[in-house]
Amino acid sequence: MSLNCDIVKDLVALYHDGLASEASETAVKAHLKECKSCRDYYKQYRLSAPSLEKLNFSSLGNYGELAKHMRVRRLWMLVAALSYVSASLCAFVMLLMRMRRK
Repeated sequence: MSLNCDIVKDLVALYHDGLASEASETAVKAHLKECKSCRDYYKQYRLSAPSLEKLNFSSLGNYGELAKHMRVRRLWMLVAALSYVSASLCAFVMLLMRMRRK
């Protein structure tokens, strides 16, 4: 099975990270052996893109703590918005009452 160069370039990231299916991996390997331009493209990709092993996901912190922090923040934003609407409504009612007295 001969792949189009554009398809191989789309699959290079998956192939590099080891996430491509066995059939795709085999096809990409075969194409890279045959096509010099795709082989050069893959070499450039390897130099520029970090592999999954090099990425440090521990720097993201604990997802549960982050989710809790975001829920609390959303709750405070809701409280602030409701307070603003309540204060605006009270001011409007007071204004209407003052206008009725005159």
